[in-house]
Amino acid sequence: MSDAPAIALRGVRKTFGKRVALAELDLQVATGTIHGFVGPNGAGKSTALRLLVGLLRADAGGVQVLGLDPARQGLAVRRRACYMPGETSVYGHLTGGDFLTFALSFYPRLDAALQRDLAEAWPLPLNQKVRTYSAGMKQKLALMACLVPDVELYILDEPDRALDANARLFLREVLRRRHASGKTLLLSSHHLSEVEALTRELTFVVDGRGIARERVDAARHALRRVLRLRLRDPDLRLPPGVDAQCLESDGTLRLELSAEPLAWLQQLPTNALDSVEIGATRLDDLYRQLCVQTDAP
Repeated sequence: MSDAPAIALRGVRKTFGKRVALAELDLQVATGTIHGFVGPNGAGKSTALRLLVGLLRADAGGVQVLGLDPARQGLAVRRRACYMPGETSVYGHLTGGDFLTFALSFYPRLDAALQRDLAEAWPLPLNQKVRTYSAGMKQKLALMACLVPDVELYILDEPDRALDANARLFLREVLRRRHASGKTLLLSSHHLSEVEALTRELTFVVDGRGIARERVDAARHALRRVLRLRLRDPDLRLPPGVDAQCLESDGTLRLELSAEPLAWLQQLPTNALDSVEIGATRLDDLYRQLCVQTDAP
């Protein structure tokens, strides 16, 4: 593994008119790692990824990818990296087979074994026009076009979008396989659990700013006292120790506890619960907690 980072953003700022998309963003991705780039929708993740491949230019700050400046050397970066945008863009007038032939023709080296495995796991009607494909089929086609080239760096924006559970699990294995072969991967997502299934190397971004790991860890620690449950009797009187509660749109009761969750649950009557969730960090909860930290004096 090289000591030089594959990706380095330092103090990057990007605006669109009066809207600030990125504000002093720092991001460093070590060579040969899988790195998660996590944050809620609208946090600036996609803007940052477009800067990495030269599709946008930063207003201020430094951007280096594989030792290159993508604003001046975008073509050189794209020869050594594959980028999959969050909005799956495939040419609907082509057949699936023609699209793959076109997309893969830009790269001199392909992983033929991986291409066969993807084709077997995700059998697509490659003789049909892409416009006839479902959203999930288009996503699989785009992933094939992005992952089969043998390059140094893969930049994937919401790669699991529109995929069913089985396809997501297979994608995880493919990404692990790419990592095992020494490649660097940057995965952008607003699904924390999907990214954490692959890596603990995370950069969390909110409102265009990177959040220090210490703040994220503190927020996650605070969320350990949050649980979600479904009661068999919705009128059941809850034991003391509930600081806040709300009923979510799916009928789940979300509680913030002052007590330890397991000890609190033991106070409920036997068979009081249909389901309970403890310790699962949801991104919307984490986002709210980080906003509370930011607003605190």
